[in-house]
Amino acid sequence: MKKNYVLFAILLSSIFFCSAQTFEVKNVANEPLELTLRLPVYTSQQKTIGGKNYEDFSALKSILMLQKEAPALPMFSESLQVPDTGAFSLEISYDSFDEFTNVEILPSKGSLKRNVNPETIPYAKGEVFNQDAFFPGSLAQLGNPYILRQTRGITVSFYPFQYNPVTKTLRVYRNLTAKIIHQPNEIGLNERSVSTPKNDEVFAPFYRNHYANALQYQSMQEQGQLLIVCPTAYRNVVEPLANWKKEKGIATTVLELTQPGVISSFALKSLIQTHYLENPDLVYVLLIGDHEQLPSHNYGFNGEENLYSDSFYGQLEGADFYPELFVGRFSGNLSEVLTMVNRTLEYEISPLAGDWMTNAIGIGSNEGYGYGDDGEADWQHLRNIKTQLQAFGYNTVHEFYEGSQGEGDSPGNPSSTMIVNALNQGAGLMNYTGHGWTEGVSTGDFTNSAVNQLTNSGKYPFVVSVACNNGTFVANTSLCESFLCAKQGSDITGAIASCGSSILMAWAEPMQTQDEMTELIIQSDENTRMTTLGGLFYNGQLSMLEAYDQSNTAIEVMQTWVFFGDPSVVFRNQVSEAITAIHPEEVSISGGIISVESNVADANVTLTQNNIILYNGTLVNNQIEIDLASFTSEEVVKVTLTKPNRTPYRGEIAVNEALSLSDFENGFVIYPNPAKEVINIKSNRADLGLASLKLFDLNGRLLVNYEKISLASEYSIPVQNLLSGIYVLSIQNGDFQKNQKIVVK
Repeated sequence: MKKNYVLFAILLSSIFFCSAQTFEVKNVANEPLELTLRLPVYTSQQKTIGGKNYEDFSALKSILMLQKEAPALPMFSESLQVPDTGAFSLEISYDSFDEFTNVEILPSKGSLKRNVNPETIPYAKGEVFNQDAFFPGSLAQLGNPYILRQTRGITVSFYPFQYNPVTKTLRVYRNLTAKIIHQPNEIGLNERSVSTPKNDEVFAPFYRNHYANALQYQSMQEQGQLLIVCPTAYRNVVEPLANWKKEKGIATTVLELTQPGVISSFALKSLIQTHYLENPDLVYVLLIGDHEQLPSHNYGFNGEENLYSDSFYGQLEGADFYPELFVGRFSGNLSEVLTMVNRTLEYEISPLAGDWMTNAIGIGSNEGYGYGDDGEADWQHLRNIKTQLQAFGYNTVHEFYEGSQGEGDSPGNPSSTMIVNALNQGAGLMNYTGHGWTEGVSTGDFTNSAVNQLTNSGKYPFVVSVACNNGTFVANTSLCESFLCAKQGSDITGAIASCGSSILMAWAEPMQTQDEMTELIIQSDENTRMTTLGGLFYNGQLSMLEAYDQSNTAIEVMQTWVFFGDPSVVFRNQVSEAITAIHPEEVSISGGIISVESNVADANVTLTQNNIILYNGTLVNNQIEIDLASFTSEEVVKVTLTKPNRTPYRGEIAVNEALSLSDFENGFVIYPNPAKEVINIKSNRADLGLASLKLFDLNGRLLVNYEKISLASEYSIPVQNLLSGIYVLSIQNGDFQKNQKIVVK
């Protein structure tokens, strides 16, 4: 979330300045949209390479253009929500520019993969350096429109730094403004047809975080529906997970593949697409089984390796790579998937006590300075993440960096034993940025074998790996898979989820994903908070696609970065505190009002019976009254309260036969009688509902009248101001009524 932007509504203007670039949007509710990039005053800084001074843009914390052998200049991108149909053009204006002479700019080495060290690639100047013209020429450009679930977006990329390599002149433009002209009568790319509205409760933060002009979406609970896709053999293994998801309020469907043989990736996507169209609230997809049981899609051969992808199954609208669904996978055999199910249930239902989830781990190489995202070397990138996490409230953030980088990093290179020990102590998050292969990572030499040594039962991190092939699970057991399959005897160990590339990972682009995930974890913008693992990961991917202007490499990262785990799991980044609740112990089969109170003001409350969701909502001022119609059976009603970073409350309400007049009359006691100061009405049943309480004198005059009084607890009526004598107390609930003579002394 490195972008900062200001929204201008009609007749309203304000400017927010910071040390970095800012974006301003005008005409949010009208056309044409205007997007202005404002940069702080540029001060030239230089670095020396090979005895020659070159301009150093690292202080800008910006993305550098990756056009091979062309000047590596800063670029800035922002996304806007646009109309569902039509094409767009761009008009560009600016206030002025500053000009710098005798400037040397380094050429870009292009978009490199992480199987190489950028420092080993020599700088080479291409044909652009022989042209007496300013590069890149355009001050801004529009990307292709794309569909993001229920919206259509477009990315504007600004190039305020323009360089003439022949005259060695650098121009820095001030206040670049892009006016986006909507052409409604022209056919545009990825037009969005009107369809059944989709659930925006989960995607509302996505829209706000991604679009500079997404004002219309309000923050709500992050729920949504879950689709679990599994071969028949896995059905019984995943059923407890599906039932728990329903118990916590996530409507969940298990799509069992009963046909013999392995389904094709296109047929599987078609099934998911159909379910998506029939279920507008669908947000999460969990694939069950290894590639041999449930295939990963193959985009083809890129000259080096196959582009295996699971995110393919969540890209359902438009010819783009923006997700409509968050897709994860439990990759393994029956026993291994059972481990993953049980770990997920433990993490969500009964997390291990302690502050282990406020610890984090960063493991990184000493390579990439001046080339990585924001110009950072891997270890600098991770140290900046550490600083952010600790400012948010993380306790310990371990530094395991290649070489000796000072501060919390021990001298020399880290060992796998050091990493194993840190994981065993407990960590909620682990970032890796460096070199790797299918079964391990280079920094720390941490491999599948090291994962199998873990004894971190109950303390499961979310592992995000920026390395080559850590997610190559087709015909292999990858490091990411090992994290999810891990056990030590009968004890479950490993990670709650892990993300790794199925191919050679790009160098700079995925670092932006880690940066954005960090911004979301620390809630740097309270209006764009995301709590699920899938929400964190895929929003990070959106940021990467935007920042790198949907480049071919950014798209390839989106395609091949595999999420192993349940994307609907709510991430824990604070000490888990218990939710407590008070509710009736029993209710009549004919239904009625169920009151729920809790120590947590805005907890999500769900009532289920026979794994069917009866009610799902949010407490208001620590309580809620739920009016339910008659029940279909006498099975218990489960009451479940959840909230991020809390241990759920799970209770039950017994369902009894329908209340009779005798049950009603005998359901409470009235005392004292005779009374002097108050009359107490005390219930001995939980299914009496709400009643009216009326007190009459013997002439039939109404003296006291209380409506909608809960008979589930004791209630008192003051009588100290009444004259001594005989009165009649009437208690009525629907067709039931009890009259009781009361003597007042």
